Amino acid sequence: MDISHTSTRHLKQKKILFSILFLCLIGLLAFLSNRYIYLADWTVNNQNSLNEVSLKLLETLDAPVEIASYTSNTQIKQSVRELLKRYQRIKPDIILTFIDPNSDPEKIRSLNIALDGEMVISYEGRQENLARLSEQDLTNTLHRLMREKERKIFFTQGHGERSPEGQANFDLNSFSSHLIKQGFLVNTLNLAREKIIPDDISVLVIAGPQSAFLPGEVQLLIDYINAGGNLLWLGEPLKVTSNQPMHGLLPLAEHLGIEFLDGVVVDPTTQQYEITRPDYAIVTEYPQHAINDGFSSVTLFPQAAGIERLPGFLEKDKQESTSKNNSNKNADQSLSQEFNMTAFLTTIEQSWIETSPLKESVHFSDLLDIVGPITIGLVLSRPVTPADSADKTITKEQRIVILGDGDFLSNTFLGNAGNLNMGMNIVNWLSHDEQFISIPTRIKDDIILDISPGKLALLGAFFLFVIPGSLALSGTIIWLRRRNR
Repeated sequence: MDISHTSTRHLKQKKILFSILFLCLIGLLAFLSNRYIYLADWTVNNQNSLNEVSLKLLETLDAPVEIASYTSNTQIKQSVRELLKRYQRIKPDIILTFIDPNSDPEKIRSLNIALDGEMVISYEGRQENLARLSEQDLTNTLHRLMREKERKIFFTQGHGERSPEGQANFDLNSFSSHLIKQGFLVNTLNLAREKIIPDDISVLVIAGPQSAFLPGEVQLLIDYINAGGNLLWLGEPLKVTSNQPMHGLLPLAEHLGIEFLDGVVVDPTTQQYEITRPDYAIVTEYPQHAINDGFSSVTLFPQAAGIERLPGFLEKDKQESTSKNNSNKNADQSLSQEFNMTAFLTTIEQSWIETSPLKESVHFSDLLDIVGPITIGLVLSRPVTPADSADKTITKEQRIVILGDGDFLSNTFLGNAGNLNMGMNIVNWLSHDEQFISIPTRIKDDIILDISPGKLALLGAFFLFVIPGSLALSGTIIWLRRRNR
């Protein structure tokens, strides 16, 4: 090819264009590598990614989070960074700093730092120490810091109720431990001794009494409801042979406009789950309600009672309350409001309430039993004016949950299916903390390799003999072919 002035100019232009395109390509690759990061977690249940509960929490954090780790250990620093990176991908304004504990001993003592690697987590002026490093502990700490005020849960005692401190199968120690981890202050209340229900409690719990409340105690409970208090009532099947089958709480039930039905819920489908007891009920589908938001796990309710609303009672109560308000304009506004009732736990249509004494095998009777579906969980809510509010136009929602079973939260049954998550959802909703209603925790089901001895021997023989033999055979064949050429 003849080299002319024109061809030389074209070659120079091509070189310049190639250089420009090459630099643009390099710049584009650099931009993509800095701006777009693709991560994939291929483990079963995404065990190396944040849990759904943690992700939901991070979405509700509005302010920056400051985390100071007091350590000089390189391995601890690496572990902290790896865990915090998962949170920082979702919330970049989580600020992590490492501080040498030996740099300021006075500050270490003032912060009560006791362990190497202990962290101090700060959020909106509140802070808390975290000694154990795990996603569960860090998320629970952020939960507690998010709560604007302390949430107090009081369990009535003195009538054989399930104790939040007891270790017996009947008691609620395991459930109360989870409540404490979520930032609740759990305590007990003996109405006969205290003669008052504190105004600052978030939720009052009546957990399966075995003996009768005194009339004065019941009146305290009714006054608490009239003042707009939140209540969790864990009922039990009625003991019709007793003089007081509701243990003196019948006036409270009538005041709320509900009744517990005689008999025990029977669910024939429990046999599919290898449950031989006929008095166990399973809930698999959940009506629309904030408590059930995002909840799909099975829940197990042993020996549950059905609940119904009293027809016409609330209208009568409303008329009486209205006449009271007309005579006294300063009367509590909560007395003039009717409860909105919603069933949030119901059994299947094939279930029924068995009113006869239970035997090993039970059969539905058209004359005696009550056909399903049966309501075993009822929500009551209404707007009320806080007693400490000067502005009577300001209202809050009073929330009450009534359940026909308390065993599902007991130490024995709390770990079954979704019982724990349902219990936490109920308490969070009652304390007006819907943002903490949790999604069931993922189960790590690929951490154990379960293989029989025969299969293990076969697998070992494959790697020890088959693969090396195949390589040796293929190598021999290739060598023979090359030698014969």
